[in-house]
Amino acid sequence: MGEKNGREENGEIPFGLNMQILSDELEALGISHFFYRRDEGCLRGIRFFQKGEKLEEFYVYMVFSDSMQEDFRSCERISFLVLDDLPIERFSFTSSIIYVTGITEHLQFYNQIQQIFFKYEEWERRMCWAMRMENPLDQMLLICREIFGNPLFIHDPDFYILSCPYHTGQMLQWEKAARNGREMVPLETINEFKVDEEYLQTLKTRSVSMFSASLRGYRVLYMNLFDGEHYEGRVCVDEVERGFRRSDYLLLEYVGKMVQACLKKQRLFWLNMGSDVEASFIRILKGEETDAQSISDLLGYLNWERNQHYLCLKLIAEGEEFQYMTPDGIFGHIETQITNGYAFFYEKSIAVVVNLTLEKAEISEILSRLAYFLREGLFKLGASSELFEFDQIREGYEQASVALQYGRRSKSMIWYYHFEDYAMAYMMEQASRNISPRLLVSGVLRTLKEYDEKNHTELYHTLELFLQLERNTVQTAKELFIHRSTLFYRLERIQKLTKLDLEDPGQRQYLLFSFELMREFSKS
Repeated sequence: MGEKNGREENGEIPFGLNMQILSDELEALGISHFFYRRDEGCLRGIRFFQKGEKLEEFYVYMVFSDSMQEDFRSCERISFLVLDDLPIERFSFTSSIIYVTGITEHLQFYNQIQQIFFKYEEWERRMCWAMRMENPLDQMLLICREIFGNPLFIHDPDFYILSCPYHTGQMLQWEKAARNGREMVPLETINEFKVDEEYLQTLKTRSVSMFSASLRGYRVLYMNLFDGEHYEGRVCVDEVERGFRRSDYLLLEYVGKMVQACLKKQRLFWLNMGSDVEASFIRILKGEETDAQSISDLLGYLNWERNQHYLCLKLIAEGEEFQYMTPDGIFGHIETQITNGYAFFYEKSIAVVVNLTLEKAEISEILSRLAYFLREGLFKLGASSELFEFDQIREGYEQASVALQYGRRSKSMIWYYHFEDYAMAYMMEQASRNISPRLLVSGVLRTLKEYDEKNHTELYHTLELFLQLERNTVQTAKELFIHRSTLFYRLERIQKLTKLDLEDPGQRQYLLFSFELMREFSKS
């Protein structure tokens, strides 16, 4: 019993057979028998009856003809497999008895019973194993289908499907909820349940019960799940592949206990996880969170997925109003506008991670939603590019920081800055950290500048505009207020001076980068 209690504390609920399970298994084997008096599930094995031995309620005892004169009435709450016609009056009314006829090979029959116990011991072991898996409910229901011979599913109080790993065409077809994309019982069926007296009565039952075939065309064995007085949903078995057995009631009771233990374990985990979400995000931004399981737990808590698209935001306060706002007030304002985001304090600023996939909005729309809050709260905001997986969050926050830094440096009057608007300036600054901008730019530009200064020409500006307009001669001539023939003359002169090959896309890209770097260099 001490071992049993220890296993229950670890969430591993032991399973005991009852005589009804043995009776149903014997029937499946085609062994003729009669069963008297049902019992609770507590059996862990089989033993031969021996006179004078102390009998225990955790075993079923096999009785042979040599015990015909034995009186078993003093054996309270003991289970017997009787292989001869021993009068039932010889047994206590608290005992459960299966009379088996036509058995000649006693040892073979004993082994058959032993195999039944082995079958359910293995089921119990696999159920306890499933409790430790990443998707325990799915694993448990798949294992249970082998025992019940029918598909199982679990739904919550709002009819969302918590688990249904195996679905047949005979079952109800789940619908996708428009609000969150989760599978749920069809709305039409839910509305039928709301006015069905039989269904409304089932919500109060605490034991395994049967729901008739009146609504669905097949029966459903179910067990309601409760946390104290709070209804949490139910686990159901649909009678669509084999007929129900009486023993299915006890089996589903065990499944219900395991599911409740699993849900309780998840609630405790999410309770602890809820207080650790901010700390997890901070570790990610610092580059300290590399444990795959911790990140998986965080995503599970938020109902996010690793390969969804994300956006990082960084906010800082420009005025004193910030210090008078509570964290809940600030985060409440932000999360009212971004329902699929998480906001938290990080290094004297506010970090926001947005799930773009679930938010179903463009970055520009999200920034527009926050404009009023930014303006009224005197905040400035930096936004990353669109991130294509959760693992890019740390780099995305770096992008948001860069956008904020460069945006504020530009003295722009807008309240938010997008990284892509400042990416070129950032790349140029990074490129010139170890090499002077004068040496980074193409020598062609210096050649043209020197030629222009000496000859009072505009070859430098002509080439810059020509490349910016993607070598469109008509548009370039128009912008320069010159004739096209003059433009062709200038381009020919540039080619002779520099030996440029403007058909080479690499050269064109380098020249454009050089022009941009020269502009930034001249500003500084």
